[in-house]
Amino acid sequence: MNLLAVNQHKLEQIKLLKKALLQQLFPQKDEINPQIRFTDFHDDWEPRKIDSIFKITRGQVLSSKKIKLKKDFTYKYPVYSSQTKNDGLMGYYNEYLFKNGITWTTDGANAGTVKYRHGKFYSTNVNGVLLEKYLIPNKMISESLNLIAYKFVSKVGNPKLMNNTMANIRIDITLNLEEQEKISNIFNKIDASIKINKKKINKIQNFKKSLLQNMFI
Repeated sequence: MNLLAVNQHKLEQIKLLKKALLQQLFPQKDEINPQIRFTDFHDDWEPRKIDSIFKITRGQVLSSKKIKLKKDFTYKYPVYSSQTKNDGLMGYYNEYLFKNGITWTTDGANAGTVKYRHGKFYSTNVNGVLLEKYLIPNKMISESLNLIAYKFVSKVGNPKLMNNTMANIRIDITLNLEEQEKISNIFNKIDASIKINKKKINKIQNFKKSLLQNMFI
């Protein structure tokens, strides 16, 4: 098995691990609690409407001409859009709109895709944004919401998941902040590993492409 195949296989295994954990660390249909829990957490998970735990808003229009592809001292705030490439990262801007939020794509083919955004960031108008109200947005809640948000996307014409629909979605969550943090840490580590392996694969593919081009000049 060559180096590219090894890394592609490793990436697929990590993705399968994440899929399994999403099934085991969150309650499944008609269940109150997850199949697997950390020691010392025993309280039942509870259903909560999104608008009861988060402030709901939306990003703003930003011309791509104002965005820099590479981060620097001034243009240091990530700009997120609805694209799937690079987790929606378009580039960097010199201003931010939000801090520590959850975004979801409101329009188009990726409507209903949910992501946690750590730190200060800018979000374009094709994203809805969930901000702190009763709970602080985190990775655990974004992963839980991402499991079901697609079910509420309107498929009439251009796919849409608007703010009023998001507001009424119910998710089952633990209200124990320590348990939320532990689950968040697991998925943060898994996604970081996925990102690292994708970069490795991309480097290998680019090297292979360059090598083949030079061999046949």
